[in-house]
Amino acid sequence: MSNPWNGKVILEAFWWNCWNTSYAQDWYTFLAKLAPRLAAMGFDGIWTPPPCKDRRATTNMGYTPFDYYDLGNKNQNGSTGTRFGDQDAFLRLVAVAHANGLEVYPDIVLDHCDGGDTDPEAPAQFPNSRYRSAGFTGATAGRWPRSWLDFHPNPVHWNLSGDWCFSYGHDICYQGRCSDSGDADQNCYMRSQARSWFQWFVRQTGVDGFRFDDVKGFPPEIVEDLLYNAMGDRRDFFCVGEFVTGNSAGIDNWAAATLDRSGTFDYPFRDALVELVYSNGFFDMGSLPGRQQGNRFKTVPFVNNHDVYRGAFWDSSNSDASDHTGNGQNGDELTGTTIDPDNPRTPLAYAVAFAVDGSPQVFYDDLFVNFKPERDDTLADQLSTRSYVQNLVWCHQKLEFKSGAYLVRYQDSNQLLIIERAGRAIIAINNDGGSWHKAWIASAFSPGSQLHDYSGSRPDDLWTNQDGWVEIAVPPLSYSVWGPAGVSGGFLPAARRTVQQFEMDDDLGDSDPESLGYGGRAVPAVYRTAGAIWPAAASKVMIEIYADAAPQQIDVLVQVPAGGEPVVFNGSADVTVPLLIGFTVQQEGQHRLTARLSNANTTSARLYVKADYAGPSSSTTF
Repeated sequence: MSNPWNGKVILEAFWWNCWNTSYAQDWYTFLAKLAPRLAAMGFDGIWTPPPCKDRRATTNMGYTPFDYYDLGNKNQNGSTGTRFGDQDAFLRLVAVAHANGLEVYPDIVLDHCDGGDTDPEAPAQFPNSRYRSAGFTGATAGRWPRSWLDFHPNPVHWNLSGDWCFSYGHDICYQGRCSDSGDADQNCYMRSQARSWFQWFVRQTGVDGFRFDDVKGFPPEIVEDLLYNAMGDRRDFFCVGEFVTGNSAGIDNWAAATLDRSGTFDYPFRDALVELVYSNGFFDMGSLPGRQQGNRFKTVPFVNNHDVYRGAFWDSSNSDASDHTGNGQNGDELTGTTIDPDNPRTPLAYAVAFAVDGSPQVFYDDLFVNFKPERDDTLADQLSTRSYVQNLVWCHQKLEFKSGAYLVRYQDSNQLLIIERAGRAIIAINNDGGSWHKAWIASAFSPGSQLHDYSGSRPDDLWTNQDGWVEIAVPPLSYSVWGPAGVSGGFLPAARRTVQQFEMDDDLGDSDPESLGYGGRAVPAVYRTAGAIWPAAASKVMIEIYADAAPQQIDVLVQVPAGGEPVVFNGSADVTVPLLIGFTVQQEGQHRLTARLSNANTTSARLYVKADYAGPSSSTTF
């Protein structure tokens, strides 16, 4: 498997109100247990729910964030952890995913927040717009405080209509273009704070890419700014924005405005897939290539996601597998029409989504047969999958679709569409429920190449003729994937290490005894905890500790799992020359990184503790 960075296969690894009774309030651990299975299926990465503390910590899905610096480590809003787990579980998920060769793409919500207190300086019509979160030195000492002036409306932008003023919770005003105040205000408070937070978040978590929520709600240069400052001047990472529109020009323009640092979900193309599935065979298959967005640098074709599918399709769970008559939506969907994953035409939609340019996104409830009672309590290694989804992932990865140029070989029929990924695969889709369809096509395969149908729709192999042409015939209501004969096997992606950096400062973390107890500047005499990592047994951990400003003499104590001896180090560090530490892990499990200043008369100091380690690929200890 050697897909280019903009041709990955992504799993949205949750559904709306996702839950598992075996991992209550701990979806991160469930996903960590699921990671080896996902890697073995061939996925490149997983899209996770928003990790920041919601206004309702344990019940909401994270889309109304309260404290961006609380990843489930502060005791506020009724809990230390979030609906999905605490900070330790999230960072462990990242490390376990990396150990399985998977990337992690958290959901980022920067359009709005919710859960503030009464702002005594705000007009009466703007309640609960004062945000003060916990820090190590107090309940309101946290980083990134906000007031009513930081949201819409405000004296500079006194309205709740037009671009970037969507009212959902408290709508963040990034000023700059948002307030038409020109370049002089490009480093406004909210923009600079968002930039600082995003840099902190990327370093803290070690994640690999991002899904930005509701990007129609704020200027696109915010995304470009944050990505440039956190990821550098590069674009070889997965990133997608949720820009919901039926207009291809809209998403093309948004992606261009981010300087192609982020792509978009191809909503207009999905509209075409909805028509394909629900037109009962009366759909022009040849029109599909023209329905994809033009800017495909980081495009993400998809069939379903958590906004268009919020509940098990009632007709899909019926014992009569042929019953696909209902629309199945439960009324909570935000946008679009749910595509029933068990509709006989949905495999065709998925085949097209995998064949065209981009990084296809698979929805959790499409991959897994996720109905009650399994929906809430089946263990990660027991949930059954839909074979056609798993087959298309295998075909896409093993045949390396995106290593071949995108060529539309046949579109002269309302029923038959044939796409080639040059010299890698030929994907043919027949939408006719009653008849075979076939066509002779040119191909990029060498003359005399033996081609095998890896979809299983046909048992016989084909050979290209002396000119590289081949006749493709597809059974009724099915797809076929033809590639070089002899491809077989599963997936064993290379493991990689995880790098996570913990900042010790008084406005980070929480000293409340019910919290995880992280944060606070380093002081003499008392060890304070920067954070925790979960390395694999017998692996090597490398730690760098930097001191902000003046050089410091530092004592380091690594607390290891029960029964082990703590690891102790001492040395000097400053802003450019770190204290370097290395040790071999004796026992898999949580390792808490604590530090203090060696000299008794030293004032407190901000430290940065950077850990480079290998997580376990699987575990029986969590």
